[in-house]
Amino acid sequence: MRLTQTFDEFILYIQIEKNYSTRTIDSYSHDFKCLMNFLHTNARSIDLADLTPSLCRRFIQHEVLNRGIQPRTIQRRISCLKSFSQYCLKERLITCLDLGEIKQT
Repeated sequence: MRLTQTFDEFILYIQIEKNYSTRTIDSYSHDFKCLMNFLHTNARSIDLADLTPSLCRRFIQHEVLNRGIQPRTIQRRISCLKSFSQYCLKERLITCLDLGEIKQT
């Protein structure tokens, strides 16, 4: 399954079932666009099955080292990735994607 399709479903989930604020939804959508840009730039797969904790850590590392993203934004990006992975687990779209150890460096 493609990441974009799954993320669209995730956005609907957090909007309707979780009642997240519009600002959070917009921020998470932006974070996802940054992830997709990272994957495209680094010639990585955009398939959900290919999203690994290691790849997510590399994305966060790239954001910190190459883009100079502020700590608060990094925390939100990590939160977005964790919420997305929990949604995928809940919906049984993946069997394992533990992002619990991703922390800001």
